Amino acid sequence: MPVLELKQVTKRFGDFTAVDEVSFSIEKGVILSLLGPSGCGKTTTLRMVAGFENPDEGQIIISGQDMQGQRPYERNVGLLFQDYALFPHMSVEQNIAYGLKRRGVDRTATNTRVEEMLELVKLSELRKRRPGLLSGGQQQRVALARALATNPEIVLLDEPLSALDAKLRQELRIELKQILSAVDATTIVVTHDQEEAMSLGDSVIVMNQGRIMQQGAPTDIYRKPKTKFVAAFIGRSNWFKGAVGETIDKGVCRFDTVSGLSLLVPTPDPVATTTSTNSQAYEVCVRPERININPNIESGNDNKTEAINRHAGTIRDVAHLGPDIHLLIELNSGDMLTASEQYHGQALEQSGEQVELSFRPEDCIIVPADS
Repeated sequence: MPVLELKQVTKRFGDFTAVDEVSFSIEKGVILSLLGPSGCGKTTTLRMVAGFENPDEGQIIISGQDMQGQRPYERNVGLLFQDYALFPHMSVEQNIAYGLKRRGVDRTATNTRVEEMLELVKLSELRKRRPGLLSGGQQQRVALARALATNPEIVLLDEPLSALDAKLRQELRIELKQILSAVDATTIVVTHDQEEAMSLGDSVIVMNQGRIMQQGAPTDIYRKPKTKFVAAFIGRSNWFKGAVGETIDKGVCRFDTVSGLSLLVPTPDPVATTTSTNSQAYEVCVRPERININPNIESGNDNKTEAINRHAGTIRDVAHLGPDIHLLIELNSGDMLTASEQYHGQALEQSGEQVELSFRPEDCIIVPADS
């Protein structure tokens, strides 16, 4: 039995549909990331699970029990708010103990649980401090300990790292997942940050306009997006517009771009038509890190499945971002592409340099143009 199950859940605010027939389930111990742009419905979904909003249609079931009519305090759910919502007049240990006392847990059991939580989040030495004397990362850990202290069936995290600076977010992402995994917490993380969603979640749901666009493992969401929206929202992308042409071999077809390039790409599923006269419009995405840069090599593009896509171009800009190098390249066709590579002490490409790009058919992602 799933710990949490949503069945065709819909929420409207006047004429606006914030969540539109959303269905998913979560097994025990799974961390699920709800990812999407602002206004996509992810926070409203979280608030309905918590009981702060009631669905207009559908069911929310926690551990086999329909939550219809159940108020927030009647649900065994732990919450970590975006601003942490710590009580400023209480110490660290008092904040952690708050939910236990509200539930009538006796003093001995409360003290034992608080000790366990302090040890888990590594704040035992700061137990007497008030939130105002803690760093942002320490406050986040206190809020997480308070959310976990009551042994909730589900932990709900609303943009848990957004208040922190970039470097601290990276450090705490790892720590947060370790803590949640250590207590086998069933968790929903709401975020608009792709890296956060992909690194924290065992499973990722991408939402847009109140609907689920795709759900799957982080690697599948990134490598096998089903729509243009998902492909464009997750990570950086280079796009080619065009139409599917003839089939070259099993699983590979020609793609004719509007700029006149001919690419070898995976055959769409369902199988596209084999002639360009009546083929459906598609778009092809190539991730910057899948592009190889070969200086001063003769360009060519053989129509063989073992061949790679090769195209000549000119470097227009070079950006050094720590260990990564990002190159803006103008192909001879006029298409502008971004390629990235890691810096290992090699000679660096320069703006104005002539280069050849290459990428394999399997490195291309093909989706319907209107998706």
